[in-house]
Amino acid sequence: MLDEALIEQLNRGYVCPPDAGPAWRAACDYGFDMSLVEDALLMTPEQRIAEHQHALNLLLEIEAARESNDEDEENLTRKAAQPKPTD
Repeated sequence: MLDEALIEQLNRGYVCPPDAGPAWRAACDYGFDMSLVEDALLMTPEQRIAEHQHALNLLLEIEAARESNDEDEENLTRKAAQPKPTD
């Protein structure tokens, strides 16, 4: 659940640490979301791989659903274009 402090922090945005080096500060100033880098650095390589795999699996599911939907639409279009039988 989101508490008030977290909501305030999210609304305030990322604050570059005062001891950040020039490259970190430049990336922050350029607009990179360095909080994502910080979060990734808190994870082990195995955790980062697992998170990446989870995101990849989600995208593959979305792609499969889109392809299935496209096929369904093509079938409906093809069916609608067929002449209607007359008695």
